[in-house]
Amino acid sequence: VLSDVEEDTGELNKENMWELSCETVREQLTNSIRKQWRMLKNHVEKLDNQVSRGHSGAWNEKDVISREDHELETEKLELEIQQCKEMIKTQQQLLQQQLTCDDDTTLLLQDCYLLEERERLQEEWRLFREQKKNFEKERRSFTEAAIRLGLE
Repeated sequence: VLSDVEEDTGELNKENMWELSCETVREQLTNSIRKQWRMLKNHVEKLDNQVSRGHSGAWNEKDVISREDHELETEKLELEIQQCKEMIKTQQQLLQQQLTCDDDTTLLLQDCYLLEERERLQEEWRLFREQKKNFEKERRSFTEAAIRLGLE
């Protein structure tokens, strides 16, 4: 009985491990995307602040950005946005593949567990039949001994 409980616990731990690893990957992916988004957002806000200070009339030499620099920075940001979109798309595809892979792995593990359980049950049935046969022999011996004792 104790081994059954231990086996059930082991199976639950394996299932939990797969679920946890999937959840961990999801959380890491989400956190990575959020972090990159915040960095991009902060950078754009910084540029907006620089532009708005320029429009407010407080022109300062270090705050002024040339049109060329502004266009280059805009192109860099657009490229970075495109790279982030591609990375997000790739990460989503990888996550989807991993989930599909996890489903396949889970099915294989379940099949494996069922096969092990079937083998274990077959072994228990074999032991049961053997014990039944031994008890039957013992009962016959006891009955014969009782009959002999009764005759004496």
